[in-house]
Order: sequence, then structure tokens, then C-alpha cells
Amino acid sequence: MGALKSKFKGSKSKSNQKAKQKIHLPESSSAKKTVDPRLPFQTYRQVFSLRNAWKAVTRSMEETAKENLMRFLKKHQQYAEYFPSYDTNKSEEDIKDSFEFENDAMEIFGLFDDVVNNLEEVDKALVEISHVFSTNEKISELLKDMDPTFMGLLSEILGDRFTETTEENFRLLYDFVLTEGEKCIGGKS
Repeated sequence: MGALKSKFKGSKSKSNQKAKQKIHLPESSSAKKTVDPRLPFQTYRQVFSLRNAWKAVTRSMEETAKENLMRFLKKHQQYAEYFPSYDTNKSEEDIKDSFEFENDAMEIFGLFDDVVNNLEEVDKALVEISHVFSTNEKISELLKDMDPTFMGLLSEILGDRFTETTEENFRLLYDFVLTEGEKCIGGKS
């Protein structure tokens, strides 16, 4: 019986030796991701969360963009002259149905969409910001005033998902776009 016991003991220790060996798993690609230092985000988690939240916005991008511009122009009539498609003699419905109004609204939301989609390729995002700010002299001033309607609409779209953290991430994005845009035009607005 002693010999039998030693056989089991020996085989048990071999399996223990195998279990004690380190298993080398491939590293997660997300664990390696870092945030470009030109971005205002501290962690990749912020970028990831922002992108996921933005996906909900993109599902109804055109309608959201038009609603944002409509609310903004109602609140800030001084910008109406820059948007000929915003005709106060027309109904809100007719204005929103206008192809020109949709294009105007999408120019603003398109900028944010391009930046969000290029957060891992910051050079591309900066080129887009530079292009929009260099071709539209009033965009900086307009975006400074648009912040409340933009954030308010994001809050409505995201509902319970618009947490303090989500709002902070969108504010960081918004300020990044504005700051980088002003750099492109030399701080003029």
C-alpha cells in the first residue's frame, strides 16, 4: 500500500507544479491605449465613454442638429443673419424641412462628429477644426453662445445616461474644439 500511496503523491505534485507555472495571456489591446496629450482627457476610459454616448446622438444626428440650431437661433436672434435658411416668416416645421437649414445645422454637428470619430487620430481632428474655423469667421463666437443649447439637447437625447461624468466629458470636448479653433484663427472671434 505504501507504493501505491507514493504513486499518487508523486502524480499530485506534478499537477501542482503545472498549476504553479505562470500562464502568459496576451495583453488586452485596450489596456495599452493612451490618450494623446493634446486632448483634454486624462484617461482612455473618458474617450471610450464619450464615443459610446455620442453613438446615441448619431442615431438621430440630422434631427438633433436641426433642433439644436432652431433653439439656438430662437434664443440668439443676432445670429439669424448668418443663416438665411432661418426665415422667421416661415413655420418652424417648414424651416426644419429646408435642405439649406439642415446643411447649416449639420455643419456644426458634423464638426463634433468628426472630432469624436478622430479622437485617436488627433491630427485629423485638428485639421477638421482648422478647416471649419478658417472658413467660417463667426463660428467661434457662435459656439461660445451655443454651449447651453448643445448641452441641453445632449441631456435630452441621453436621458439617464447623461450623468455628471458624461456631461464633464462633453464639456471637455466642447472646450477643446473651441480652444483649438480659436488657435487656428489666431484668437480672433
